Amino acid sequence: MTAWLILVAATVAAGLLAAAGAVKLVRPLPTARAMYAAGLPGSSWAARAVGLVELAAGVWFLAAPSAVAAIVLGAIYVAFAGFVGFLVAARPEAASCGCAGTKDVPPSRLHAVLNLVAAAAAFAAAASVPPSLGSTLAGLGVAAVPFLLGLGVAAALAVVATTDLPPALAAYRRPAGHPVETDRDRHARADVALASAGVDALHPSLWPGIDPDELRAAASPGEGDVHG
Repeated sequence: MTAWLILVAATVAAGLLAAAGAVKLVRPLPTARAMYAAGLPGSSWAARAVGLVELAAGVWFLAAPSAVAAIVLGAIYVAFAGFVGFLVAARPEAASCGCAGTKDVPPSRLHAVLNLVAAAAAFAAAASVPPSLGSTLAGLGVAAVPFLLGLGVAAALAVVATTDLPPALAAYRRPAGHPVETDRDRHARADVALASAGVDALHPSLWPGIDPDELRAAASPGEGDVHG
């Protein structure tokens, strides 16, 4: 079971790396801007060089996995984790890490952690080299179809976790300095708003299905009430 998990994780990591490298070769500007924001040479040719290394490393592991190919794959992901971590710590205003082609993906801690997870999968594959993707599919026979579908789903989830989840979490997070409102505060604010609109606490619209006279009688102490 563990060997299969390592195979899937390392294969997805290599496939995503190769795909990201191919995108950088065609559209290098987002990566070039991210490199410039980090203080690195931010030319389109430098970005294409990064993409070429990614594409070569990913295809190498997929086509002919070996301990060396897995170590190279893991080292690239460690470098990416360091790059994203640097942007998060030193360049928080950076609009994108340049990892997703034309889509701006602000650097995040989650992205850096996912890069480290991919690196761990690659290093685990170096310890027990899995078979190539082609030989794995050939050995599975008809089961290769659901296996490929599973790889696609895993890759899609990894992309969503990297590109869409961090902005969503950032949008949900309470702004810095925003006071935390308690239930009592919310009720008090609602009472003030209702009072300013001429709606008191016993207004019939707040108590649907209850006779107004009964409501006011229940709210007022009766003659037979005993107060201690």
